[in-house]
Amino acid sequence: MNSKTLVSNLKGLFYIALVLQVAFFVSFAFKWIDISPTPPLVSVVLERYALLITLLGIPGSLKLFSMIMNKNNHPEDNDITTDVYKKAFVTRFGILFLVATMNIVLYAISFNQNYMLLTLITFTAYIFSYPSNGYLYANEESIQQDEEEKKKLTSNKK
Repeated sequence: MNSKTLVSNLKGLFYIALVLQVAFFVSFAFKWIDISPTPPLVSVVLERYALLITLLGIPGSLKLFSMIMNKNNHPEDNDITTDVYKKAFVTRFGILFLVATMNIVLYAISFNQNYMLLTLITFTAYIFSYPSNGYLYANEESIQQDEEEKKKLTSNKK
């Protein structure tokens, strides 16, 4: 798949997921959609685990993206690089999506402000997962620079 097509498809996925989550979040916040039971069923233990999952999930997903991209053994091959980028992006964005969805649902059930803040923090982390051509093109440029340096070294030896 072409890198421009891949990035545009990932941007579409990004915007659809973000708009859906923001729409549900706003609907729950203004009580346009009410799914909360009369006595709140969310315990303090669940709140602590949700905080832990959120605080580990955000940097973990960003670090996992970096680790997957660094395992690319063939950076000179554009097809392999785009496949690895797609896999890394979907993994990172999927983790962030699940964390945000968990916090939105817990906020809708309990209306606890902590879940609202955790959701907003996760939405802020979405900024760091926006798909970009920059990484793919930077990879291509670094390969070209390496090839030019090798040519210079071999021409200087002769």
